[in-house]
Amino acid sequence: MSRAAAAALALLAGVGGLLQAQEEPGDVARSVLVADSAGDWATLLRLAHPDALREFRSFQVLQLRMLGDTAGAAGQAADSSDSTQHREFAERRVQMQRAILDSVYHVPEVETLARLAPDSVAARWLRATRTRSDSAATPVPRARYVGVVRVDDTLAYAVVVRTVPRPAGPVPEPLRDVIQQEERPEVMVLRRLAAGWRSMLDGTSLSNAAVADDPLADD
Repeated sequence: MSRAAAAALALLAGVGGLLQAQEEPGDVARSVLVADSAGDWATLLRLAHPDALREFRSFQVLQLRMLGDTAGAAGQAADSSDSTQHREFAERRVQMQRAILDSVYHVPEVETLARLAPDSVAARWLRATRTRSDSAATPVPRARYVGVVRVDDTLAYAVVVRTVPRPAGPVPEPLRDVIQQEERPEVMVLRRLAAGWRSMLDGTSLSNAAVADDPLADD
């Protein structure tokens, strides 16, 4: 074998090893956490498992449907004052749903949101919540990678510790005896696809994400 052929084979072997290293579940978990902290949503969504994005869309659609579901409750009020309070509360919920659909997802109704591609729903939520957190004084929780347990060639679990910043100012009296947990361990599920390892996004901004913050909250 010529020296040129041997060098080419060595180069290919090196590239293959590099690609294999980049596909390790621990490396993907680290990259996910770095992208989440940096607001690099393109990388975060690229490394997300499709099932994680579908679950996120379903959760957002469910929450918004429940938020706008005020039918049949008016007759449950015990008296006129309760009826008035309920009506005002129902109106507030509908206004909140409308504001979220308009300002976060830019769609006319919940059913339109349900038909959007899952990655588009996640991208719109991330953009809106990032803009809000950038302008807010409240610290944003961050997560760090601890280690990974590889079950087999298609499933792995990464241990993530999420730091929950304490709110500024004194602790309210009712909460002073409650342990203020500053670090919360979580498990990130990673599954292997043909394209490589992908994260279920546990321990990130999208994990167990509540519906986007009430845009009317500052009114």
